[in-house]
Amino acid sequence: MSETHPSKLPQSALDVELVEDAPDLKQASLSEKAFTGHSANVTKSKDEKRLIRKLDLTVVPLSALIYFVAYLDRNSIGNARLMGLEKDLGLTPDQFYNCLTMFFVGYIVFMLPGNICQRLPHVSAPILIGGSVILFGAFCAGLGDSQNYATVLTLRVFVGASQAFIQGLGLYASFWYKRDELATRSGIGLIAYGVQKDLTNESTGLGPWRWLFIIEGIAAMSVGVVTIFVIPRFADKIKGRKNWLLTPTDVHIALERAKGYNTVGANVDVKQIWTALKDPKSWLFACINAGVALGIASVGNFLPTFVRSFGYSPARAQLFTVIPYACATLSTISVSYFSDRLNLKGPCLIVTLSVACVGYVILLTVYSIPVLVFATCLITAGLYPSVILLTSWLGVNTAGFTKRGTAWAMAEIFGQCFSIMGTHVYTNPPRFVKGHAIVLGFLLFGIVCATTLICLMSYLNKRRAAELERYSSQGELHPDSERSLEEAGDHHLSFQYIL
Repeated sequence: MSETHPSKLPQSALDVELVEDAPDLKQASLSEKAFTGHSANVTKSKDEKRLIRKLDLTVVPLSALIYFVAYLDRNSIGNARLMGLEKDLGLTPDQFYNCLTMFFVGYIVFMLPGNICQRLPHVSAPILIGGSVILFGAFCAGLGDSQNYATVLTLRVFVGASQAFIQGLGLYASFWYKRDELATRSGIGLIAYGVQKDLTNESTGLGPWRWLFIIEGIAAMSVGVVTIFVIPRFADKIKGRKNWLLTPTDVHIALERAKGYNTVGANVDVKQIWTALKDPKSWLFACINAGVALGIASVGNFLPTFVRSFGYSPARAQLFTVIPYACATLSTISVSYFSDRLNLKGPCLIVTLSVACVGYVILLTVYSIPVLVFATCLITAGLYPSVILLTSWLGVNTAGFTKRGTAWAMAEIFGQCFSIMGTHVYTNPPRFVKGHAIVLGFLLFGIVCATTLICLMSYLNKRRAAELERYSSQGELHPDSERSLEEAGDHHLSFQYIL
């Protein structure tokens, strides 16, 4: 990456008129050092630190809010079940499971478009992301007025379809942050407890489960509106020099930072979809996500039911779900931070998956209620950081916007297909042996896949380093030196995988 300070550039270099004037793809080729992803020890200029601070105060908290309200709206049906949804609408258990399933159907269908549409010409990432948040919030609020099974079923499809578009946040963040900064940046039970306790039929005329949907839907729509007006477009799509958040100097620095594993001005490249499908790493990531998503879906939809089966009342069961989610919050923040500091994703992922496995083993073998609560804490503390680690590990090791978006879409499609299964395997209360055993098996398989990826990436790194050394010793320039990441992808000889 160029180390020329932006203030020393000619003024015309700061007039970023893109996308039409985007640099030629071959000019985006970088030095070998830029592809390694090891920038933790590189001293950042004051201007770069200021840019990162701006992003940390806007993109990061809004992304966190978006994911938060998405999980609220996605999983609120599990809490609504305890609040009387099935009874009020006369749903059978099979109909309730179908309502859970329909979310994933909508999600899967729109997963790939949701990931890559941000890079289409004339598409604004803030409007695409913020608009999708408004939509799924509106559909969730609409569930509060549901009068029958068909309405719940249909609205769950729409919630899933609109939530598919927020998964592009990972692609969006990968433009602004370097490879060793991504993981760090990337309380449903408490809300449900308050609703169950205070918003009753007698005081409002509506059932508590209806208020749950309405409140969480309105919260999501509010976040969507803020998103549209706050987060910036991609730096290579900011025309002219006016932007409420970024100065021309900020834009230039952002473009230089992005070149570490992006190609400035790149749009959707259909050929990269096929490249991702042929890459065995994409399938290994997808297999890992199958187990993680299966566990997340099960926890999200059935955690209140698990806790209820420990012998607590419905209201206290809602309250006690706060404890596992608090553990998940602490572990996610801690693991994400240390994985970036160590610049390691795979080994950290193996650790978090192992922690979740221990939790499931305890659920299958122990009967003591305090120990069972501890086991649910281990499961959430292991599963939720695994999502962040897997997303960032895949993202930083997949070059090319379209390939990166396709690889994550593959992982999510795998994951959501298994999430559908997760809504149907927990059918044997109170121990739920079949469901816990199936999730445990897929998490163990995920550990095997993660280990395979680490070995494969390590081998490729060593082979590439040896070939570059051979060319260097012969005084020759390798042909890849003239190719950009958008052309060669992560097969570029100078691209080093982060383990």
